[in-house]
Amino acid sequence: MNRVVSLLKGLVQGPIKATTLTVIVAIYLTTMQNHSFWLAVITTLPAHFDFQQYLFLACLFVILNAALIVLLSILGAGPLLKPVLIAVLLIASVCSYFMDAFGTIIDEAMIVNSLQTDVHEVGDLFSIPFILHILGFGVVPAIWVARVTIVAQRWQRSLMQRSLLAGLALVVLIGGIAADYKQMSLWARPNKQVRLYINPSYPIYSAFQNARDTLSVKKNVPLIKLATDAKRGAKAGRPLLVVVVIGETARARNFSLLGYERPSNPELAKVPGLISYEQVSSCGTSTAISVPCMFSGLGRASFSRDKAREQENLLDVVKRTGIDVLWRDNNSGCKGVCARVATDDLFRKHDDALCNSEECLDEILLKGLDLSPAAAGRDELLVLHQKGSHGPAYFKRYPAEYRRFVPECARDDVQSCSREEITNAYDNTIVYTDHVLTSLIDILQAHAASLDSVMLYVSDHGESLGENGIYLHGLPYSIAPAEQTHVPMLAWLSEGARQSQGVDLQCLMASRSKPASHDNLFDTVLGLFHIETERYRADLDLFQACRGVNRAAG
Repeated sequence: MNRVVSLLKGLVQGPIKATTLTVIVAIYLTTMQNHSFWLAVITTLPAHFDFQQYLFLACLFVILNAALIVLLSILGAGPLLKPVLIAVLLIASVCSYFMDAFGTIIDEAMIVNSLQTDVHEVGDLFSIPFILHILGFGVVPAIWVARVTIVAQRWQRSLMQRSLLAGLALVVLIGGIAADYKQMSLWARPNKQVRLYINPSYPIYSAFQNARDTLSVKKNVPLIKLATDAKRGAKAGRPLLVVVVIGETARARNFSLLGYERPSNPELAKVPGLISYEQVSSCGTSTAISVPCMFSGLGRASFSRDKAREQENLLDVVKRTGIDVLWRDNNSGCKGVCARVATDDLFRKHDDALCNSEECLDEILLKGLDLSPAAAGRDELLVLHQKGSHGPAYFKRYPAEYRRFVPECARDDVQSCSREEITNAYDNTIVYTDHVLTSLIDILQAHAASLDSVMLYVSDHGESLGENGIYLHGLPYSIAPAEQTHVPMLAWLSEGARQSQGVDLQCLMASRSKPASHDNLFDTVLGLFHIETERYRADLDLFQACRGVNRAAG
């Protein structure tokens, strides 16, 4: 007993060797900061454990420890040891909080999404549980590392010991794999996604990937022109206004228009001629991916942020044909899509009725809506980017009169709420979006005598509300649940627009059950404005099959 007390006192007070400190931190990370990883591993194994499963877990524990020791030995060379260990402990505590509380995976897409999030959205994530978690699992161990005394050694001896430790850890890692190679290899191939939960190795790897991609962006390279042959085709009738509403974090599962048992779309349900598409897939699971993708024309299969950044998009093509283009934003920006068109940032607009010091409600998108270009006889493309159902503070996204489902989760730390409360708050955001879209249609209807109008609504991605212990969004697409990729998409055409477009409403209604995706937006908008170009793909135009006379691509 005295030996144990003496050992613990030595660990707390030091001095200890640098290699010993490295091993301690690695074991701490494996045991205390990888709950989500171990949970992900266990869910892939048979429900009833036998000796083989216990052996597998033991080998995996040894492998993970050894891998972390190698990583820390390489990064923490000489005087960098303490700063590296402190940084790793703090990073791991932040990552473990979001992974454990929300089922989030910290990959490159999530890092990009976080970097492009505004300060108020970040503030919604900070809560008392978050602070306590960081203090207990990050700050306290980091303080211990900072205060502990490391045995002084000549740099040659320190280098030799660190190299020996890394080499030994590598041998142990290989040995751990070899000890249960059959099960390890058979398990690893179908369960590749589990590696995404390793903390902090995968988040650090993703951060390096993002930094590399950012630094590799070509500077002063001319923008690649898109659809340079684009021109307006023959058009008859009044000016056309197309309003594309980009929803935020709305999932199809919670739209009553799409079969949800709750009346989450009470106003839209009364709108005649509204088409609600049933099987729509998003391009990504985050705004930073989905918004550039849907306007790029690349399609999900070919999309990359680099490609989208280096070329024009739908807005550029439409603008070049002489159509007025305006992007109105009540979110965290257009992610580069609106860089070359007129923009109206409403996110922090001063409006006592709709805004506070942090943000505005989505009705701000409709206030002062300028329809003068269309009223003056010019066609116009108007994009409205909603705040929508952005979490986790869902209760901030709607006014009190749309608090239809109670009790709601009216706090930032949603993990402290019941699933019922979280769902109630989320459903209230859908009810409010329902009102905003209906109000937009009313505005368009009020101008029906002077212009034709079309509204297209599609959410950028969905949201997990606790299914299988997962919350929020941003999981890698390959393993993301349908709640994050199955999104609502709506279309409404004024009577004048249906006539000028030559589309049959009954045909459109019948097409609502066909599979669709963000890939359809590019060509649908081109088709609405009768823009002729070789880039136009009739099979992706949502309305082409229902036009009375098929229009050939230019």
